[in-house]
Order: sequence, then structure tokens, then C-alpha cells
Amino acid sequence: MHSTKIKEGDDREMELNQIWRGCRKIQGAIFRYNFDICADLKQHDPCCSGFVSEPIFTAVLGKYRKVAGLSESELRDVTDYFQIRDGRVAYRQFCKVVCSETLHKTAKSDLATGLEWNDPWHVNVVPQPEDRRRLCLILLKIAQLCNIPLMPYFQDYELIAQNVGVVTVAHFSRVLHFMKIPLSESDFLLLLRRYMKDGYLVNYVAFLKHIDNIIAYLGEHHLLDNSHDIIKDFPGRLVDLELSQLPAIDGCKAVHPIFPDACSTPKKNRNQCDILFCIQNYIYKNQVRTSEFLECYDSLNVGSITKNQFERGLSNMGVGKYLTQREMSILLERYTDPVDINRVRWRNFADEIDTVFTIKNLEKMPQCVVESPLRHIQELPRPGAVPWESVSANVRDLCEDAMAKIKIRIRNRRLYLHPFFRSYDKLNSGHVRCNITKQIFRTNGILLSDPEQDSVLSRYGNELGFCYTKFLDDVDPAEYAMPALVTKQQLVECPPFARDNLDPEDVSEEVIVRILTNAKRQAVVKSVAVIEFMKDYDRHREGEILESDFKRALDNSSVIIKEEEANILCNIFRSPNRVSCIRYRDFCKALDEIFIQLDTNMGDQVVTAVPLLHLPNLDCVDCFLSFDERTICSQALMKLARKPDEISNLSQLFKDFDREQCGSITQNQFLRGITVRDMHVMLSSREFQAICKCFGVKKGMCMEFNYREFLKILDVLFATGQMKRNY
Repeated sequence: MHSTKIKEGDDREMELNQIWRGCRKIQGAIFRYNFDICADLKQHDPCCSGFVSEPIFTAVLGKYRKVAGLSESELRDVTDYFQIRDGRVAYRQFCKVVCSETLHKTAKSDLATGLEWNDPWHVNVVPQPEDRRRLCLILLKIAQLCNIPLMPYFQDYELIAQNVGVVTVAHFSRVLHFMKIPLSESDFLLLLRRYMKDGYLVNYVAFLKHIDNIIAYLGEHHLLDNSHDIIKDFPGRLVDLELSQLPAIDGCKAVHPIFPDACSTPKKNRNQCDILFCIQNYIYKNQVRTSEFLECYDSLNVGSITKNQFERGLSNMGVGKYLTQREMSILLERYTDPVDINRVRWRNFADEIDTVFTIKNLEKMPQCVVESPLRHIQELPRPGAVPWESVSANVRDLCEDAMAKIKIRIRNRRLYLHPFFRSYDKLNSGHVRCNITKQIFRTNGILLSDPEQDSVLSRYGNELGFCYTKFLDDVDPAEYAMPALVTKQQLVECPPFARDNLDPEDVSEEVIVRILTNAKRQAVVKSVAVIEFMKDYDRHREGEILESDFKRALDNSSVIIKEEEANILCNIFRSPNRVSCIRYRDFCKALDEIFIQLDTNMGDQVVTAVPLLHLPNLDCVDCFLSFDERTICSQALMKLARKPDEISNLSQLFKDFDREQCGSITQNQFLRGITVRDMHVMLSSREFQAICKCFGVKKGMCMEFNYREFLKILDVLFATGQMKRNY
């Protein structure tokens, strides 16, 4: 009982605080904008009773709700507080609370600002300990980056808006951006949670007081200079918080996303080789011509430029922003001109960097094999990637097992995963998110356990996501699809059938004809042009495509055949010049024989393609009529022939039902049509069923009525009856 009373007392206190907060907002708006809310309420009280109805009171306060920054819940609480039992609101009591004599003072006297009741050091409470620690780190970093006072930037806005100690959220954000203090969205929202006032303003006085206290503390303990050195050596663009290391998310290690490639990762003791490797990596990825950025400074073509010109050239190239002053000095010392120490031999630098593409004077070494890019460039660790050598043996074994499963799945199912990854890689960076990788695995039926997926993601994951280009190079080298370079002697000794362990004598002509007939039947039934699916793989229009592309095109064209049958077709139409290629045009000509017939005129040596009319068989087992049913159907048709189409105009009714113009309607629609023309009285139910069965057409799972053939039969029977009468 005692605890219940305490709880009720706390609720009552919270409610009174909410009401008093709403009244303070109205007070501030009245003193700031000098409007008379009491006069507006008195207009609706002609009897001067001191009471108005609730809708009137709410409407009057609603006019000033946005000006005062009053929420709907606060307006409702204030109204309920001053409302009496009969439903009216005591507006005089409300005016005594929010209004004051300062409203009626002359212009010569000092007006109140409306913030006399507010606490100038007002801040909100951040309950979570981790958020408070994070807020302290944010304030510490802002204090380190503030080289000049921030107060004048906020006071300029205050002179215009006439606010005391508060600014809008937009101006608060603009000041931080102008002072080169960029914050992430979550950090900025955390600052607003701490210093937000009245729901739409920021108490910058309390914010600056905390910043000044931090700066004073750092200066007192001689920590401010060291903190500036840390910020200077850290070339980041975001405020980096020194929080504990985050756990791996989806197998990717969480790092600061501020460096686009490996060159941008700061290293304290990076030597000359590391610097050159990083520059070569950047040059190769962006396909930059080094000499074009440096030779413009060498007007006399002597091969050397000044150090400042060399630094400007690297900056224009995009490399300078990734190098610190120490690394730049190491680079300048390496290529210093021995004749003039104030100049740099830029040609030596360009030749050494361009080795990532080719070797100089390659025309003098025809037997030299160039590797591009170099292996040490390919094996450069990406930022955020886990060093695979330092990973435990269990994780490496688990990853190898998962890679073996993926390779088997790709080879057996002939999967082509590149389009799936590229569809999500809008920036063509070679990376996708880790959850997208899991989704692609599930879509293609690559089923892995959670530890196996995590091991694969940790091997190919970095700060940009999952590096699918390197993953596909390792897991799908497509060696089975690469053309094999063999000599003519090897081609004669090793026939193409030896690849699939099939002897040409074992494949009889009957089997070949059966496979081609099966493919032709599927092409006719599905009405597909197989050549349209195959010619996309023939970029140079040579009439030959890879064996893997041939099988993939058959699957895409819905011509389903077995793996052994596909191998037999590949052996039949294999190219004699390239072992791994198939002559798809000859295969498509064999399939086109069901549509056209090639006629060769030996006299003129002209090949003529004669199209063949293909008439599909519409008969089915359900449409078969017995002798009795044929007799009943013929008698019913003789009755209906008395009113053919030219008399009954049935065709217009049936065409209205046949919106797809396919020549068939349902049996219910047929019955409705003959009922409209009063022809249903001529037929019995048995005769109606016989006619529907005679002209039935199987459409999917339903039986429809072929009304075009029905009308033709009626016209023929009517014309035959007229001829007999005339005769």
C-alpha cells in the first residue's frame, strides 16, 4: 500500500513537471513575440465569467502552438489542468500563470526575453553508460580540433534571431561543418540528445562551457599539445573515437571506413619498398599514366624537376594525399638528382612505377614474359582484411573445405556467379556486402554452415565488404572453358571424343537421331529460337562458342537434355580447329529443318529456304467420340444448321466472349451464346454434351469449345441443305 502511494506521488510529480514545462514555453513565446493571448480568450467570454469552453481554449492556444514549440501532448495536459468539472476551462487562472505586467510596459523599458524562467546551463540526461563514455570522447575530439573560439559564430546568429543561449539545429550543424569538425550521423544525434532544449533548439552555452572545461583541463595537465600531434599524424576525415575494437560483423572486420585502398593505411615505419608498392597499386587500379603528370614541369626535357613540382605532380595524380611528410621526404631522397640536390629525377621515378604495367625496352627482349600486375602488387593486403597467415589452422581447414564444396557445386551445375555479384556492385569496386554474399549463396543452392560461411567471409572480407573478384578467381578459374592450345599432330593423335571418354563407334546413328529429335520437339513445343541464346556468346561472330557456353545456352533456351546427351552433341558439332569450341550454327541449322527446308539448285548454285507449315495436333483423348456419340452429335448439328451464322449472328457473341482472340471459349460461354439466340431449346442435355465433346480443345487443365470450327460446320450444313432443296 505504501509503495502504491509512492508510485502515485511520482506520477503526479511527473505530470506537474510536464504542465509547468508547457506553461514555460507559452511564457517564453509571449515575452519574445509580444502577443496578448489573454485578450484573445476574453473575446470569447462576453459575460466576463472567467471561463470558456474547451474547444475555444484549445483553438486559441493552437494558433500559437508552433510559435511556442508546444507539442500536442503538452497542449492537452495544460488544457486538462485548468479544466473544471462542467467541461469549461478557467482561462483567468491560466492567464495569471503565464501572463505578467511586463506585457504592458512601454517601449523604453527593458523587455523580458522570455528565458528568465529557464536554466542557462540546461542539459539532458544520457542514461546509458556507454553513451556517456562515447559522448565524452566526442567532446574530447572536438576540443582538440578547436583552434579558435566558437562563441562568435553562435553569437552572430543570436543577434539576428534574438535568442538567448540557444540556436537551431541547422545552425549548430553549419557551425561544426564550417569549423572542419565533421561528425557521423550517430555522433551528431548523441550531441543533440545531450544539448537539445524545448524540442527544436540547441543550448550552445552549455556545449561551449563543457568544451572550455575540457580545453582548460588539457592545458593544465599539458596534454593539449600531444593530442594535437595525434590528430595531425592521423590523416582521417571523420572524428575517430578511441573506442574498444568492435566484433566482426558477417565475417568482416570492422575498421575505419576512411581509406579507399591499401595505400591510404597509415603506417609509422613504412619503408621505401612499402611506399613504392602502394603507389604502384594505386596507379594500376586507376590506370594512371605517371609521366603525363610530371613531364609538363620539365619544359627543357632534362629529366629532372624541382621538389615542389614533384609534390604537386603527385597530388594531381591522387597519390600525395596518402603520403605523410616523412614518407614524402623518403621518396624525395630516393630520387634526388646527384647533380642538383634541389631537383628530383622524375624519369627514374616514372620508369620504376610503370613496371607494374610492363618492362622498359621490351622490344629488345622478345622471349621475356611480362607479368602484369606484379605478384607483390596482387598480394598486397587490403585494409581491414584479416592476415590469413595468422589465422588458426582450424579456420583455414574449414575455409578450404567450404571452397572445395563451392567448386564442386559450380562445376557440376555450371554456375556463372559473376552477374549475381555485379548486379549489386553499382560502383564496380569489386566488393559487395557480406549479407549479399550469403544471399547469393542461398540463391544458387550453395549451402554452407555458419562456421564455413564465416571462414570464407573472413578470408575475402575487408573494410569495403566481400571481395568477390578475388573469390571468383580462386573458386571458379573456369579451366574447363579455356581453349586448349594443341598442335595439329596432337589433334590428330587425340580425337575430340577422348575428352569425354566416348568412342565414336559406341555412339550409333540411332542415338544421335533420337537426341536431335528430342531437341527439335522441345524447340517446336516451346517455340524458341535457340540461335538467339547462343549468338550472344559469339562476340566475334565466328560461328563457334565454348563448350560451357553451348551447354549454358541450351539450358537458358529451355531445351532440357541429359549431360551425356549434351556431351554427344558437343562431340558431333565440335570445331576441328579449336578443341574446346562448338560450331553452334551447324547445330541451329539442324534444328531449323523442322521450320524450313533447304532446296539447292545445282544449276545456279543457289540455296533456297522453303518454309514448312507446322500444324499442331489439337486432338486429345477427352475429345474421342464413340459411334453413338457421333450419331447424336450429327443429329444435333442438323438441328442447329437451321440457324447458321448469317441468320443467328452467333459469331459476334462468341467474339465478345473471346477477348484473347484465340478461337476458343468455355462451355458455359457457349451455352450463354446459344441461349441468347433461343437455340438452346433445340438441344437436349445429351446432345449439348456431345457437341461440346466434338469441338473440345484442351487448354491447360481445362476443356474449351472451338467455336470457329463449330460455325464453319453450321455454314457447310446449311449450304448443303439449301442445295438439296434446290435440287
